[in-house]
Amino acid sequence: MDNTAVTTQQPSPAGGQTPPKQLHSSGPVSVRNATESTEDREFLGRVVIDGFEGKYIHATNRESLPAMQTMFANHMRGRPPLFYERHFIAEYNGEKAGAIVLRYHGDSELFPGREEDLPPVGCCNTCGIILLEMAVPTDTPPGKCLIDMICVDTKFRGKGIGKVLLDMAEMDAKKRGCKEIFLWVASTNRAKHLYERQGYNYKNKRTLCCCGMWCGTGEREIVRMEKVLE
Repeated sequence: MDNTAVTTQQPSPAGGQTPPKQLHSSGPVSVRNATESTEDREFLGRVVIDGFEGKYIHATNRESLPAMQTMFANHMRGRPPLFYERHFIAEYNGEKAGAIVLRYHGDSELFPGREEDLPPVGCCNTCGIILLEMAVPTDTPPGKCLIDMICVDTKFRGKGIGKVLLDMAEMDAKKRGCKEIFLWVASTNRAKHLYERQGYNYKNKRTLCCCGMWCGTGEREIVRMEKVLE
């Protein structure tokens, strides 16, 4: 597995941000790596939490959603260059429109969670966040790439952005020597039809009791879908 950084996304010594390079495009949609800029971090915090709003409300409450956005934005701050290469932002005619986050073998050790990223949300909500993180598998075997999350801003849905992001994920996985790419999706999530069209196949299901999957995510069952990379 090649975990060598291939782009530099950290602020330059002069204090400015190195302009991110366009990595992939299709029509009006282009994809680049995320940066540590405030604009990118705030966008990712918003689009990710909006995209998984139901799960975060279930784990905490609606009033905590702004704090969850702050948590994700904080998570994006002060990381090594390789971390930002796992995060991709899609733009539609130059406007931020969606994002995809990848994980490779060893990333849990390279980019550990940090308690200081979580703003004060109270004991019950903190427990809910922990349950949410425990319920969704993130283990990534060698030679495989996990799509950790994919989100498209509501106003840009239906414009093919999800497909372009998935294409970008496959390109990155191949570049890093992976033979397979996979993701977990709720059985009730209509996005699984997009994954089917992209060539993903159902592999197995994960069902936990009410004290497991349901407490953590509000879902009874998630499905693993995978695609062999040629």
